[in-house]
Amino acid sequence: MIRMAFNIALIAAISTAVSSAEDGGFVSLFNGKDLDGWSQKNGTATYRVEGDSIVGKTNTGSPNSFLCTDKPYGDFEMTFDVKVDTALNSGVQIRSQTKGDTPDGRVNGPQVEISLDGMAGYVYGESAGGWMTPDADRKSHTHFQDGEWNSYRIVAFGPRIQTWINGTPISDLVDMDKFKTHREGFIGLQVHGIPADKGPYEVRWRNLKIRDLSEFQTLYNGKDLEGWTTTGNWLPQEDGSLLIQPRDGEMGWTRYADYLWSEKTYKDFVLDLEYAYPPGGNSGIYFRTGDRSDPVEKGIELQILDSTGKEEPLTHHDHGGVIKTQGPTKNMSRPPHEWNRAVITCIGNHLTVEMNGEKTIDLQLDEGPMKDRPMEGYIGLQDHGQPNNLLFRNIRILELP
Repeated sequence: MIRMAFNIALIAAISTAVSSAEDGGFVSLFNGKDLDGWSQKNGTATYRVEGDSIVGKTNTGSPNSFLCTDKPYGDFEMTFDVKVDTALNSGVQIRSQTKGDTPDGRVNGPQVEISLDGMAGYVYGESAGGWMTPDADRKSHTHFQDGEWNSYRIVAFGPRIQTWINGTPISDLVDMDKFKTHREGFIGLQVHGIPADKGPYEVRWRNLKIRDLSEFQTLYNGKDLEGWTTTGNWLPQEDGSLLIQPRDGEMGWTRYADYLWSEKTYKDFVLDLEYAYPPGGNSGIYFRTGDRSDPVEKGIELQILDSTGKEEPLTHHDHGGVIKTQGPTKNMSRPPHEWNRAVITCIGNHLTVEMNGEKTIDLQLDEGPMKDRPMEGYIGLQDHGQPNNLLFRNIRILELP
């Protein structure tokens, strides 16, 4: 019986690890059946499970209520869908604590806003000094849809918090001082307090998933090219980004030694990075490159190209396409000089790409032109030799078992 129980537990643990790997390291915060792993803090609003959702309901006269994870999180990426009654303001706490560190203490910390007043997605300091997103950066918008499910994405990494709603970047907040005391804490689902003559109102959350970024390794340290090799002109910038600036006379896309290459090889991984191209910009992200002197034939390339405004269908040579293999399912290109984010997940022969928050590539490498490419290799950033400059930043990787 002991051996059987151990085997069942081992199988369950392996299944969870495999499932997490196949989902790019994401795991569910909600088990879909009860509120195990969550505890309520402050207020008397009610929380229940209904279908695939957690539903919060106001209670007249109650202060703000929070359903909080028992586990704290520091560096992470979180996605969820939310739908809220029109009259109700809500939010999701991240990296939060309770004042006095007691169960009934006041919840305080960064809150990602959920509302219909144009402020959704900005970061508010719940019992922590008010708005954290500066007034000048809070531009009213209409990306949060009334009466619809809205998809949120939150990335908290070091002193930086980024948010997206329905694929659109909303807030990009870096604050070294405020986040010193908010580097780790629980996640909380808020039901806002309401006046005695209002309500009841409800807010619903579903598809709550999180990826632990504390396990990611930073590939570019923001100050020098440690861990990389190149003969090209790659220049670290004061803001932590990395600039390609070809020298006079350096032209053409076959100058492979001028590409920026990792010194280490990678097999199964999640590669997460951001880049901004100028008008007409052209570059690429190479991975599993077995021979750095011949990446076109011995590696895989995700295309970086200014495809702004191009209509579908898209080819393998458009932005986000896998060269010689497949075009993206949707044009998710941001305009020139704005930051794009690509998340590349390689597990065995399965390749997926998220471009600016939406999955645009999902293919089996052994069923197409890449079937004979190496299963392990170097990561590279292409210097296409264009006179216009292109920037990279926040390059990090999670190696998967």
